[in-house]
Amino acid sequence: MSPALFSPTKFSSKKGKFVSRLTGRNQHYSRENSMLMSDDDMSQRESIAGSDIFSQDGSRIIVPYGGEGSMYGSMYLPEDDLEEEDVAIDDEQLGPEVDSFARHVDMCRRNPGEDADEAAIELINGFHKDTFDHYQDALRRKETYLGEDNDFILEVLTETDFYKMEGETWDLVSRLVPGRSVDPAATHPSRDVADYESNEILRRQLLKESAVFRELNIIRDWLRSIAPTPAIPTEGAEDEEAMASGHMYTLNALKTYKQENMDPTEFVRKGPGARFEYPERGIPAPDDQSRLINTEMDPDGPLRQERGVAVGDNYYDSTFYRVLWAYIRKGDFKRAAEWCRKCDQAWRAPVVLGGRDGMDWLIDEEIAEDAMYDASQDQGPSGNRRRQLWRRSCYALAKRPSKDPGDMWEKAAYGLLAGDIETAAPACNDWHDHIYTQVNALIEAHYERFLRENGRVPNTLLNIPIPDAVATLGNKNVMAKIIDNLSRPEDHRFTDSMQKTALRAVQGAVISNRIPKLVNIFADQLRQFRQDPGYEPEKDTNTPVDCTDWKLLRVITHIVIVLQQLGQWPEQGPDADAAQEVIAGYIRMLAAAEKYKIIPLYAARLTRDRCVEVMGEVLLHVINENTRDDMVRSFRSYGLDIRATLRRTMENAFIQTEPFYKYDELPIQVLSEFSLPWQDRRKVQPEDEKLVRTAEWMLMVDEMKDDLLSAGVMMFKRFYLTGRLDAARTLVERIPSQHLVPGDLDDNDDLSEEAKTTASVYIEYELLIDGLEALDSWSKLLAACTAAKREGGLAGVRRGKFKDELQTSYEVAQAKLGLLVNSWLVQCNNHADAEQVKHIRNTYVPDITMALHGVHLAAGHHLNKSHYSRCLDLAVLVAKPSSGVAETFVATGRMAKYVDELANVSLMCLQAAKGVTLEAVLVKPGQEATVAIWNVKPVPKPGDGDDSMHA
Repeated sequence: MSPALFSPTKFSSKKGKFVSRLTGRNQHYSRENSMLMSDDDMSQRESIAGSDIFSQDGSRIIVPYGGEGSMYGSMYLPEDDLEEEDVAIDDEQLGPEVDSFARHVDMCRRNPGEDADEAAIELINGFHKDTFDHYQDALRRKETYLGEDNDFILEVLTETDFYKMEGETWDLVSRLVPGRSVDPAATHPSRDVADYESNEILRRQLLKESAVFRELNIIRDWLRSIAPTPAIPTEGAEDEEAMASGHMYTLNALKTYKQENMDPTEFVRKGPGARFEYPERGIPAPDDQSRLINTEMDPDGPLRQERGVAVGDNYYDSTFYRVLWAYIRKGDFKRAAEWCRKCDQAWRAPVVLGGRDGMDWLIDEEIAEDAMYDASQDQGPSGNRRRQLWRRSCYALAKRPSKDPGDMWEKAAYGLLAGDIETAAPACNDWHDHIYTQVNALIEAHYERFLRENGRVPNTLLNIPIPDAVATLGNKNVMAKIIDNLSRPEDHRFTDSMQKTALRAVQGAVISNRIPKLVNIFADQLRQFRQDPGYEPEKDTNTPVDCTDWKLLRVITHIVIVLQQLGQWPEQGPDADAAQEVIAGYIRMLAAAEKYKIIPLYAARLTRDRCVEVMGEVLLHVINENTRDDMVRSFRSYGLDIRATLRRTMENAFIQTEPFYKYDELPIQVLSEFSLPWQDRRKVQPEDEKLVRTAEWMLMVDEMKDDLLSAGVMMFKRFYLTGRLDAARTLVERIPSQHLVPGDLDDNDDLSEEAKTTASVYIEYELLIDGLEALDSWSKLLAACTAAKREGGLAGVRRGKFKDELQTSYEVAQAKLGLLVNSWLVQCNNHADAEQVKHIRNTYVPDITMALHGVHLAAGHHLNKSHYSRCLDLAVLVAKPSSGVAETFVATGRMAKYVDELANVSLMCLQAAKGVTLEAVLVKPGQEATVAIWNVKPVPKPGDGDDSMHA
């Protein structure tokens, strides 16, 4: 089964601005009134499909628009106003990027001659740029808004966060995904590195040879680029002064202690060489006499004395190390060094900058010519030639025991420099920080191992402890382990909005190279959501993604398109099926928002059968004529199979509307409605309109006359079997047989013999509406004539020229109704659907006969009494076995009533016989008129002479 993913239910067109995105995604739907449910949730009543026939043994035969064997059924929901359908999803829910993304996809499609990888990169860059533009727009709205609407503020903040994170996601895709189809070892052969050359040469060689090391560096560079700029306190002048003055409270305490405890005479006696000696144990803190502070303020003083600083300097330490850690986390080592100098800790600047391997412009020419390395011939040697010793020193500093405020940030800063996870993790603030810490540690571990393999780590350093993240995390599927470990449902460290959590899941899938797994999860949700109306993806604890988050659906769909463009997505198998499901879900979402013009662009990325299935659902909801024209042109432009799609669309229309067409309790006199005023009749129902509207699609394709004729016959059967005469009238008005079979039927050479047979049946069904129209015109004119006679007598009738008009109307009505009584559907009695045809004849032929009887009777009363005899002539036709009319009266139990009507008209004929001729000849003056039906003359039987009689 494949019910539609979008709901045609009514949504208020005046929604509160931005409020819709704040609610749970599934709450945008009315599940009870949604096409998201499957046939299993729909009550399947005994019904007539209009698309089925029965064989002689009673078994059902499917022809050709589905039935119970079709896989494509869903429940159609009545719509109150077909002219003004409200969309299920509005533009505010989708965002403007839907159209802009489609433009980029279309441009990529229009340039098939370009290199596939380059086209994919342009596609990603286009997505990234558009998302950044939307982020900037949301940011401007947030910054310029001066109102007090909390919902608006919250929505703009949510929108800004989403676009920011989506832009980061596309940046990650652009950096990481295109290179995955390239084998680094094949494109960059290794070379021997001389002993005198820098380790940087080896690092770059490892980048070229190892796909793992390359991806880790790309991920780290990306994480650095999205890290926020450190928040430096600038709320007041004292903040900047405190940071520039260093340990101000400790220095003041030392100064005060010196002033209070020094001997001035001793300084005079000793002269310039005098030096004040602080107690070796330290001095009491000015704010806590029981606590001792260090007295030596050189960089190693606190560590050597194992003493802390004054409590007042805790703010300085905490702020300094926190900002320093943030600069290192962002990879901005230059600004980190400047921060050290600004805060009167210039000695730390070389430590921060020690992570760059040493190089010499004259020796390491390969590096010097690299624009990424800021070296020049005038600069001379630069960087750290003892980087592995530096790293071990940083690790030792990170591991030293201390509990002073600010030490956590100091240890974390040194931990990042050393590539240690344990000491850096406590300072991590969010999901990206944790990933950075572990990726950074892996890079250092891989580099260390590579240097060891090449004999670049001195033996003297091997005994000094150093963290090895490869040994800790392993070297297989390591990024998947990291992502999964940070994405456990019970882990509440990163509680955030659903959209941000979902985008983290996308980023995690990209980082761990498990996009197919994410797409499969999304596809499973789409399937479950369409099959089970109670399924709520946002409550599925197995994954943070939600298939009804339209922005997320757009992101995942276009990531799939990028991978397809790069040739990194399989064309067959489960992953290919999942991609088809996701793209199909995106198409249904576009249809729910009435974004019909861009739908064929994405439909072209589906397989032929899947495209037919999905578009067969979508086209059911396209009403606007201009949109239909655009869709047909797009189908041809994208090479889609429009004929198969329209066949599926018609099939879906028949299946979805089937439960509405029951004829078990059809009233006997269905034609009685035609005597009612137009406003009192049963209106065309939504399911009727849906069928006719769907059939109109085929009028736009010249090659589909055969299909349209078959569909039209099935619709006629449904309408007639359920007494929906105005629906049948609508079909005749909008798809008249002249449009399909102009002129004589035999002259339509473009139709097959089978189609000509179907066309003849279509015309037969159309005759009933023609006859009823004539009957309707007769009834209206007769009513007007009766009113005129009541007001002005016969003279009034003559003055109104009603008699001539009534005569003309009578001739038309009796001709068309007579044709129906005489031969309507008789030729179809031998067709495969004979049982349904028989039911239709039993339903309408008695009414048509009685109606024609009434026309003759009224004509005898208003025009000429000779018309009374036509009632008896009609009775002769009814009685003829070959006409089959009498059988319809017997089958419906109405023969007795018809006989009563004949008895009444017989008396009228006898009363009118004196002086009246009922023959179409002139009676000579003085000749007695006779009633022709009583002129019994013998008719000889073959071989018997004159024993037979005839009237």
